[in-house]
Amino acid sequence: MDMKKKIQANAIAYFLVAIAAAVIGVFAYKFLMAPKPLQLISTFPKLNPIVAFKAKNHDGKAFTEKDFIGKWSIVFFGFTTCPDICPTTMMDMNQVQKGLADKWQKDTQFVFISVDPERDTIEKLANYVPAFNPEFIGLNMDLNQTREVTKHLGVAFMKTPAHDNNPDNYMVDHTARWFIVDPLGRRFGLINPTDALGQDLVSLVIEDYQNLRKQVKIN
Repeated sequence: MDMKKKIQANAIAYFLVAIAAAVIGVFAYKFLMAPKPLQLISTFPKLNPIVAFKAKNHDGKAFTEKDFIGKWSIVFFGFTTCPDICPTTMMDMNQVQKGLADKWQKDTQFVFISVDPERDTIEKLANYVPAFNPEFIGLNMDLNQTREVTKHLGVAFMKTPAHDNNPDNYMVDHTARWFIVDPLGRRFGLINPTDALGQDLVSLVIEDYQNLRKQVKIN
């Protein structure tokens, strides 16, 4: 092969290598930039606004559906005398809140809504909720409004009488899912802890929630 043909062959080879590198680069970029699938968070196909309600937070201040506007919220329903699921969930939520990147931690509020409003007074909530995280918000509203809000979000709860037949000594069976409300005050998604299937729930929620926030832009 003469020098001219050798140069041409080398040029073609370099060109093909460059094309291959460019193609690989494009696919790699698309792969890296593609939205990551959510492992634990499920989003609702229809984003319905939260129904109107009037509640008081654990500081005794008014809190309505309008207080969901402008922030993302992670909401959990429970009661202060719950022996296991509620305190475990509150501890998990505390770890999630502390594990979020600063920019998402600042605009995300964690809200605990009592499904036992008859016993969960403002004083009880004030002792219970901040014990897990001082930035968490505890809410109490009357029983009828609690039923309306829970029904709208897809939460079920009911009293379970104790064996001693004391009407004041009861448990409350309730949905243990966490709900995500978007900055427009709409039911946006849910987190079902049982779907973690033995994996680290806190890590999964943090990863999913941050991926969700990267993908969703709400003005």
